Amino acid sequence: MDRYHSAVVGDSGSGKSTYLRECHDRFPGLSIIVDDTDIGGVSGSDLDDAATVRSASAARRASSSRLRWVCDDAMEEIDDIRAVAHDYHERTGYPIQVIIDEAHRHLPDSEKKSSAKNNTLAAMLHEDRDKGVKVVLASQDPTDFYYPPLKQCKWLVWCGPPSTFHRGFRRYYSIDVDDLPDERFQYVVIRPSDPPRVVYEGETNEVYA
Repeated sequence: MDRYHSAVVGDSGSGKSTYLRECHDRFPGLSIIVDDTDIGGVSGSDLDDAATVRSASAARRASSSRLRWVCDDAMEEIDDIRAVAHDYHERTGYPIQVIIDEAHRHLPDSEKKSSAKNNTLAAMLHEDRDKGVKVVLASQDPTDFYYPPLKQCKWLVWCGPPSTFHRGFRRYYSIDVDDLPDERFQYVVIRPSDPPRVVYEGETNEVYA
């Protein structure tokens, strides 16, 4: 899973944030969590070796391979984040992971090309895997996603039991509710093929809660 874009789904309290922290900590390269929430969101500051940065220059100076990029608006910083990711891969050859929580707020909201052509996050999904960049999109309510960019995600990670508002998303991907977790902090990794299939089941590590 370290090489491919992923979408992470889960209600509040499902274990989604815990899963994202674990992904951030265990990634074998540079991992950037983008934190543009007033309440802290998924915070890299919870991890021992994470560095908090607020600009591209600070990110380039940081000695840690775990960055919490704090900003007021993720899309105002995404071009700099992308540039740092490309520079890191070109310099080291190692992969980069960029985690965007509440990602539905940042992707195009229509199928019109004009809506997507200037969206850097959509461009990262479509163009950056060969540059060593993996994007992780996370959301409580995936029905808010504009679906075509999600088709670039090879893996769908479902944390905790589904809610009623997940019904449309499950129908879109033909996911059987019986394949999904029935308790908090459990997760399944789904390959959204035709038909979709569960390739891994697990529980989030409580140390990241």
